[in-house]
Amino acid sequence: MAKFLVAVAATAASMVSASLGDPWMYTLTGACDAQNDVNGMTFVKQGNTLSGAPYYKALSAWRFLYYDPDCQSSQDGTPRWILDDQRPDVNKTRDLDGDGSCDYIGQLNSEDTSHPPATGEWTMLCDGVYTTRYLILLEGTSTTTTTMAKASTSTTTSRKAGEGDATEEFGDVYGTKTTTTTKNTKTSLMLGGACPYKAALNGLTFDVVGTAADGSPIYKARGIDEYIYHDADCDGAGNVTAARWVFDNSKPSSTATKDLDGDGNCTYHASLDSAPGGTSRPPASAEWSMYCGEASGWMKVGLTLLEVQNGDVKAGRDLIVNAATRSGLVAAVAAVALVTAQLLFA
Repeated sequence: MAKFLVAVAATAASMVSASLGDPWMYTLTGACDAQNDVNGMTFVKQGNTLSGAPYYKALSAWRFLYYDPDCQSSQDGTPRWILDDQRPDVNKTRDLDGDGSCDYIGQLNSEDTSHPPATGEWTMLCDGVYTTRYLILLEGTSTTTTTMAKASTSTTTSRKAGEGDATEEFGDVYGTKTTTTTKNTKTSLMLGGACPYKAALNGLTFDVVGTAADGSPIYKARGIDEYIYHDADCDGAGNVTAARWVFDNSKPSSTATKDLDGDGNCTYHASLDSAPGGTSRPPASAEWSMYCGEASGWMKVGLTLLEVQNGDVKAGRDLIVNAATRSGLVAAVAAVALVTAQLLFA
């Protein structure tokens, strides 16, 4: 029965991905308390606007995510991704909500029309004032067919990439060319305690996806480019006196011995000097130095990294609620497929 449900989930998700294009769905987190209703909302692709950019509607509410080259129709506006409670007019080239002003829930300036960024600093209306918030848009794209290896036998199944297994896609990043996926039996870490500005990061589950040159583990968040890794010298210039654990949204190198993200700077979400705890794994609980927005700057924040096994992590989102509001059956089938896959493999 489980194999049958896996096949149904994989087939449905693949059909939706093929018909709507990738990425076709996002779940949003990180909004301020005043806009808390959008946290956890799932936005499904509805089509494309006249500029060619995709636009999305929330499954459970009248909320939209779309690209507008000029929200005031002033001929010299700044292009941006917009989170709004007004449906965009797909036949307009600018001011897609037709209000003649740049009023919305949130926006992020961008020249990229292909899709909204997975992570970024959005300007969001919070209690009547526009403030900066770090938002995460977690993709719900097509499934990836992988091979689960165990002893001398293997079975083929379908599973979303990045959720508990070291997949072929990430293997290529670290130089291993393989067509199989090996079951990840190492302990995963669930993050908690981030400051309100970075609240979207709380609850992310990080799996071991590789090893750095010093032998320390490299962790990647499931379904999104967020990483935890150890770096002996984060700017590579010899100016850093302490090796540290780093929490970053840039992929670290598995071969570099310093400045693993290659940016020449110590720029990241958070860091923790590693001398007390070594390099075997980041501590379960410690005070990290975390960037918490312009108003607060760098702060000491008590982060927790709870050890979890795959069976301990359950999907917390109800993707099926009001799926029928998406015209047609496609979104409902997609939501059922995704939830089924999550419940079977969490």
